[in-house]
Amino acid sequence: MELLTKRIETNRRKCHSDMQLTLEDDINVPDVKPDIEQIIKVCGEIQLNTITPEKDRLTVAGVLSFRLLYLCENDIRQIHTMNGQLPFEENINMEGAEPGREATCHYELEDCQCSLINSRKISIRGIVSLHCCQETGASLPVGIGITADSTMQEALDDTFCPEGIEQQFASMAITSCVVSKKDLFRIKEETVLPKGKPNCDSLLYYELSTTGLSTRVVEEGLRITGDLLVFVLYLPEEDERSIEYFETELPFDDTIQCSDVTEDMITDVCITPGKKLVEFRQDEDGENRVLDIEMSLHLDIRFFKEERFDYLKDAYATNCNLKLTKEPSDTRQLRVKNQSSVRIADRIKLEEDHGEITQICNSTGAIRIDEEQITEDGIEIEGVVDLQLLCLTEDPLRPLIVVEQSIPFQHRIEVRGILETDDYELQTDISSMNAILLDREEIEIKMVLNLCAIVFTENHAEVITSIEESPLDMTEFQNMPGLIGYIVNEGDTLWSIGKQYHATLDSVRDLNHLENDTLHLGDKLLLMKQTEGLL
Repeated sequence: MELLTKRIETNRRKCHSDMQLTLEDDINVPDVKPDIEQIIKVCGEIQLNTITPEKDRLTVAGVLSFRLLYLCENDIRQIHTMNGQLPFEENINMEGAEPGREATCHYELEDCQCSLINSRKISIRGIVSLHCCQETGASLPVGIGITADSTMQEALDDTFCPEGIEQQFASMAITSCVVSKKDLFRIKEETVLPKGKPNCDSLLYYELSTTGLSTRVVEEGLRITGDLLVFVLYLPEEDERSIEYFETELPFDDTIQCSDVTEDMITDVCITPGKKLVEFRQDEDGENRVLDIEMSLHLDIRFFKEERFDYLKDAYATNCNLKLTKEPSDTRQLRVKNQSSVRIADRIKLEEDHGEITQICNSTGAIRIDEEQITEDGIEIEGVVDLQLLCLTEDPLRPLIVVEQSIPFQHRIEVRGILETDDYELQTDISSMNAILLDREEIEIKMVLNLCAIVFTENHAEVITSIEESPLDMTEFQNMPGLIGYIVNEGDTLWSIGKQYHATLDSVRDLNHLENDTLHLGDKLLLMKQTEGLL
């Protein structure tokens, strides 16, 4: 006889490490830039350039890029900008890491602040959270049934189980990563200033972000849709002392080519912003009114496929001894991919030092998760949204200010049956945000947050990887009584009794007129010695 096998591919997290990294440096103001009197706003972005796995650690190298908006009182132009970078390289301890095996590292810039040392020097400080892991894969043959040897199969042109073989099956569910790739999604757009806006003399500052990101598996690959939020602050040609701003939303829709994917696959896409660029250029009339916009998104894409099948849990024979080789099998199964929304509404009281705000130019926010806890049937989340509102004022000496506020939130992501040992990833995004100036003392904030949790659970089983048959001890077999009376003990099952006495399950059912396989403590059974297949 032969063991029919199915080869399963498994992958699970081998090791991981979370680290918070503080980046700090003093930067001189370039000679071509005027003195800094007051910092208005700083915007930071992280980009990882290399992730190098080594023995029990990772080396991560990247750069913190920043854009600074500041006030200068001794220049005809009050508002100026300054750009800079802080390169970094950090060793992260991660026990179990191996060189040569791919590692992933998700990152978040939790905070970026700038303080003024003097009018020609600033201090930049950024806090970066790194979530790094390395996965391992394995291939294992799993027994799914016993059949006659290949010679007999060829003679009968069929696959069948030999007489006198009893098989016990169990169900197995595996979620395997069938495609894993990294890609770069480039957004290139252009837009024109509305007729009511003056021509641009020079670009001061810009913000690019995405909202409403959505991914879906299609025939050609992975379709990505969303809106690109564009905000620019510029000086008009007519008056270098005044400030103009423009904001708009540009939809995008494109497909990343992925071979061998089907629409029934489950996706896990981690999207992090990359390079951003906004430039003004002239239109057909020679006026500086066209905005060229570029933004790249780094994609870490994984496609999962769920498979369910019955595997051979145990087996015995009435006409021979079967030796089963079993090996432990640890597989991952997707428990759930749950996407939920959190609606937040709050009001911000303006302080006296904010002055007379006339208009909110731009509003940005960052989600910061402070606590995560697995509870019964869900994940409890507590966090805050750190807001920055760029506002115009009536004060000619302070035409621009930033109002900052942290708004707390709580949410529970429902995950039925979740266990403390389950592994999950949490992705956050601000779907929409609206800031309205109610009066001189209050701003109303409305936001919608997207929280997506993808949860995996580990299944542990022993699977049969090979079988070996040997003849029965005929002396021992012949000494067994032909008919045996048996009283059911605690823990006995129909399977365990049949296996112990080399009896087929059908014979035990028929002889004892059993309608099902349920046994009770103290039940009395008759067992008959089987002779099928014996020579």
